[in-house]
Amino acid sequence: MTKFGILDSDGNYEETADIPQSQFHNCPFLIMLPEHYRADGTCRCDDPDHIEMIEWEYVWDVKTERWIASPDDDE
Repeated sequence: MTKFGILDSDGNYEETADIPQSQFHNCPFLIMLPEHYRADGTCRCDDPDHIEMIEWEYVWDVKTERWIASPDDDE
């Protein structure tokens, strides 16, 4: 289980998400951010409205209807 939360400047921790590691393993990119997962635990790599993927340098592939790594990415 992976726990996510917010730690304030006084050292107080507030848990914001608790995600089983198996959910990360089902994501083709192993994205470890709570906002990348739906309430049912599935990742949003097939969600064209998940525009945060653009900030993370993924591009929407119309053919596969999935987010893919940027074709310009040499890694």
